[in-house]
Amino acid sequence: MPRRRPPTRHRPITAATAAGAFAFVLPAASLARILSHTGSFLPIAYTGVMSAVTFLLYGYDKMQARNLEWRVKEATLHIMEILGGWPGALIGQHYFQHKTRKTSFQIAFWCIVLGWQAVWWAIWIGGFDMR
Repeated sequence: MPRRRPPTRHRPITAATAAGAFAFVLPAASLARILSHTGSFLPIAYTGVMSAVTFLLYGYDKMQARNLEWRVKEATLHIMEILGGWPGALIGQHYFQHKTRKTSFQIAFWCIVLGWQAVWWAIWIGGFDMR
């Protein structure tokens, strides 16, 4: 008898997913601008590492939630987002379908994303001297 594959999870494309995808445009452009002005890969590496760690924390928290064990504090997730891991958090929310329905969490998360968008906008328009 052939093995049965586990059912694939449906990850719907929602308005939040579309907004999140759009939220990557300005940071990518700003990071490219920083790289072209300074030649430093450090901001890209920092953003990548923070995003990867945050993504893994979301996965760990989802696993803990399924196993009914101790969870990662929401404050910890938000701190990681504030420290630059919001892209990983956004991808983690979509991939793991985690923390997407809790309104208070989503409000705080999107405020963090908007704050980072303001930072990236300031970098894009030259608000920071990149010499």
